[in-house]
Amino acid sequence: MRRTELILTGCAVLLTMAAQGKDKPKIQIQVVDTQTSERQVTYTVPGTASQSTTNCNGTATATGIGGVATANGTTNCTTTTSPGSPPRTVLRSIPQAYVHAIMSDGRRITVWCQSGFRRCTTLSPGNYTAEIDGNSLWIYGYELGGKQHKLKYRYVGGW
Repeated sequence: MRRTELILTGCAVLLTMAAQGKDKPKIQIQVVDTQTSERQVTYTVPGTASQSTTNCNGTATATGIGGVATANGTTNCTTTTSPGSPPRTVLRSIPQAYVHAIMSDGRRITVWCQSGFRRCTTLSPGNYTAEIDGNSLWIYGYELGGKQHKLKYRYVGGW
């Protein structure tokens, strides 16, 4: 019983330490301005071949006289063709934002985000709470209704 209690206590301590390790210290930053741009991406959609289908139906009448039979009939066939399509090039624009900010220690940094898999938005000048996680800066933004969003930006240099 003593050994089980010791193991459970050790697991609880490790889980507590792991949970505390995920919390990044929050800092204050001052956003000076945000510049936007669009990344242009082109890709080709392959064309398709034309396709034809033929449907036939027929009728026949057989007449027999003493061991000899004669058959007369008609067959009607209709062919429908669907035209193919040529390959086409698609141009897509991906919005990006470059945020110029001053860190709490005075460093002037530029962080970048790109719409796609995550929320990317322009930030108005002002003070924001943020977390540093490696080369990423998570900035807390708020909607007018007060809903909080954690926005991920990547450090790209100073200014």
